[in-house]
Amino acid sequence: MADPDPISALFVESFNLDLAELHSAARVALPSNGNHGDVLELQDDEGNFISFVPADASPEMVAIAYRLYGQGLNHGVRVGEAAAWAKLRYLIGAAAAGDPA
Repeated sequence: MADPDPISALFVESFNLDLAELHSAARVALPSNGNHGDVLELQDDEGNFISFVPADASPEMVAIAYRLYGQGLNHGVRVGEAAAWAKLRYLIGAAAAGDPA
């Protein structure tokens, strides 16, 4: 794979500095597939890919998109936890109801 364009790398570094100034944990990177003409990879605070964002998006919009992603992720986790607890309560109740002791 060819080395990334230094201007593109500088753009990404500047974009990430702008995100940090906004107190956002979001980070962007050049797409790993090497095709970075008009998009950037939006990444979480651990460097995991989330989605592509337009390269001409403002850091403020990317920060908002990341915040919405985080809210959706947290909501999904809470829903999953609630479902798991409900299933566990059901299983405990079914076991207690079936116990002839």
